[in-house]
Amino acid sequence: LALLHLLVNGYRRLDDLPQDLAETVRARVGLPVLAEQVLSEQPPVRDRWQVVGLRDEQEDQLLVRRVWLHGADTGRPALVLGFAGPGQTIGIDLVLGTELDADLRFYPGATPLRALVAARYQPPEPAGAPAGAGMLAALRGYAAALAGDPWLERWPMLLAGVTPVREGNQWYLAEPGGTALPLDPATADPWRLVAAAGGRPVPVAGEWSVAGLRPLAAWPDGRLVRL
Repeated sequence: LALLHLLVNGYRRLDDLPQDLAETVRARVGLPVLAEQVLSEQPPVRDRWQVVGLRDEQEDQLLVRRVWLHGADTGRPALVLGFAGPGQTIGIDLVLGTELDADLRFYPGATPLRALVAARYQPPEPAGAPAGAGMLAALRGYAAALAGDPWLERWPMLLAGVTPVREGNQWYLAEPGGTALPLDPATADPWRLVAAAGGRPVPVAGEWSVAGLRPLAAWPDGRLVRL
């Protein structure tokens, strides 16, 4: 309710807001931004974009695919969305575990995250384990993103080396130093991740939300395991 109240008041004062924040408010109230507008007006960001996470989710009658990318050189996260109605399928052109030399153009906003692939310079290639961060650095990145977009529901995290552990009925991902993040309780028991890690720290990519972390992929010994 507080976030809804903030959004309503932000929309009422739209002309007084900084441009980036105003674009975020417009997006959060549902005003569409055409893909053609993004491709023609937003600057390109070229990088070796690694596909580090993929998740399909049903929203009413619509199938939504979230593909999470990580810039190998910039370290920047990106989200490419795909949609399909009843009886439709989503084309597979971004494959988990591959790397793409490409330009992305990001939708405007105070925390640009959603993007479109604008130009491809080479065919996709298999990618090794991406370079992750420690938990505190990942949480600082999330805090900075949330400061720009308080209505942010999900944020990608790419953790350098974590081990799944359980305390009572709650699962966590823990670093060797003892820092830990809870897993989203809606996630099934992460036995696949437990088996892949084998008690050792492994790189893990996932979606962070107020409910916890939902693992999407891991790289034990540099080998991709989809979760």
